[in-house]
Amino acid sequence: MTRRGLLKTAGWSAGARALGSPPGAPEVRIVEGGQTEKLADGSTGRVAEFRSSDGTFLPAYLRRPGASGPFPVVVLLHGGAAHKEVTYSLGRTTIPPAGSFAAAGWAVFSIDFRQNAAPRSIEWDDAIAAVEAVRGLPFIDGRRVALFGGSHGAGVISRLASRAGVRCAVLCAPAALDLIEVSKAVGRGVEVVPVLKKMIAEAERKHGAKMAEIERDPARHGYESALTEAPNVRFPILIVNGRNDTSAPVSVVEAYAQRLRALGKEVETYFPDNGLHGFYFGFLDNRGTGKPPNVTPETKEAARRAVDFIRKHFAPR
Repeated sequence: MTRRGLLKTAGWSAGARALGSPPGAPEVRIVEGGQTEKLADGSTGRVAEFRSSDGTFLPAYLRRPGASGPFPVVVLLHGGAAHKEVTYSLGRTTIPPAGSFAAAGWAVFSIDFRQNAAPRSIEWDDAIAAVEAVRGLPFIDGRRVALFGGSHGAGVISRLASRAGVRCAVLCAPAALDLIEVSKAVGRGVEVVPVLKKMIAEAERKHGAKMAEIERDPARHGYESALTEAPNVRFPILIVNGRNDTSAPVSVVEAYAQRLRALGKEVETYFPDNGLHGFYFGFLDNRGTGKPPNVTPETKEAARRAVDFIRKHFAPR
């Protein structure tokens, strides 16, 4: 089998996007030597990769239910930095959320980031490329695509909200959603992780002004965030965020939700009192490697709400 081949086994097939694709076209391909994995819930999965926005390939894990397609698909973005083993783990696990999506009869496409992406907007372009690649597969219903991301992955999706054409998205603890609002939280004495304070300082150096001044005229300072882009949000959003999460202060996501509602956008929220960073993936460290699953009642409830929300928006139109 070549790197450009999708094995025609266990219902997997190549399709026009994988074989003979023109240079730069959206593409999903199976990694050479990767075998079809039969997962405990009856679904099957493959270690894969997708063509990024600049033509290079990035790691992914493609999972499909044990029935015949075409299937709706949830594109899954992990937290933290690029890490292919995390990408694979979150795609194949039978615990929430991927296990919940497979149980609902949906395919799952877990995708990775590139190393040290600069500027950050490259990650948005890469994620859009992944969406277009997976929706072109023959066993995927390309009209029904949803996004689910945690932490950094949710932050990426928050910027896709005004750029991507999907049915809906679930944002879990979107880190650094808006640094102006994070700065306000710090000013009120809210406990936040040091990296957020560092990001505020870096942004103030970049824009040549304090956050309070930037807030008065973001456009003049060249400042943009998910909150400033809220008027252009294109799809419904569910936000999941623990009230005790110091990596994603709940006041920041509340401000975002309020802004969306004021603009007439559809947004739902789930803010449990006990929701440490990463709880929505069933791993408190948000990494998915080296530690046993830690599925809390809040993990299960977040997954239940995500499935209900996505199912509602996957309904025929």
